[in-house]
Amino acid sequence: MNYRKLFTLSVLFLFLITSLPIFAQNLSDSKKEQQKSQFVGLYKYLASKVQYSSKALFSNLQGKTTFLFNIENGQIQNVETALNLEGLSENVKNLIAAYTGLSKTINGKYSISIIFQMEGIRNALVQEEVVIPADYIKLSSVNIMAMGGPSKQNVPDNSTYKSEEVDTPPNFPGGYKALQEYFYKNIKYSEEALKNKVEGKIYFSFKIDYDGNVKDVKIVRGLGSGLDEIVKKVIKDCPKWNAAIKNGQTVSTKFSYFAECRLPNP
Repeated sequence: MNYRKLFTLSVLFLFLITSLPIFAQNLSDSKKEQQKSQFVGLYKYLASKVQYSSKALFSNLQGKTTFLFNIENGQIQNVETALNLEGLSENVKNLIAAYTGLSKTINGKYSISIIFQMEGIRNALVQEEVVIPADYIKLSSVNIMAMGGPSKQNVPDNSTYKSEEVDTPPNFPGGYKALQEYFYKNIKYSEEALKNKVEGKIYFSFKIDYDGNVKDVKIVRGLGSGLDEIVKKVIKDCPKWNAAIKNGQTVSTKFSYFAECRLPNP
């Protein structure tokens, strides 16, 4: 028996066995780096769109906010705030959800952090750490810089705008389809409306304040038979919206919409 040859083969086999995990890890890391390189457009988009809100500037707020999201066929979905920075996180969440510049080949779970800093301000950054699930790919952080020191302009905007006057209109979480599903589940026909076989659209107006709360609901054109009151209550009980954004901060807006009422199938 050729012991030297057998020993050489054994060493080679042992080398292959011990190298496979490292090779696999290198392939995995390389794939992740390739995926992360396709997000340059998102980084530039956030760097140009994300702004300090007047409220945050006024209070000299600095720190990091982190988000988790899924991507399917290049579309960003299910954006969640993993680390909140009050007064700054909500604007970023809306901007991430609105981005459409990714390749349709991109899929997976990702996390991204936005770091807000003010030049000339010495107070420490809010640097809380967040545990990111292992199956999420961590993207590069985006830094947003602002000049420090409050000014007369850095005060909250308490005005109420029309939806066409803002940079980002208010939107219901999940979009138009989710809003229609909310109406479908919660608008129940009154006995009077069933008896009179009332159908049609109820038009209404309301205000969405800078925190996303629905207020000042008014029926503009109703159907009667008890349906107007039912619809008005459903709108008042509506979940929080994503508030409108103007000049980098959330603002209140006037909004008009309708709910379509159809008789249940016999």
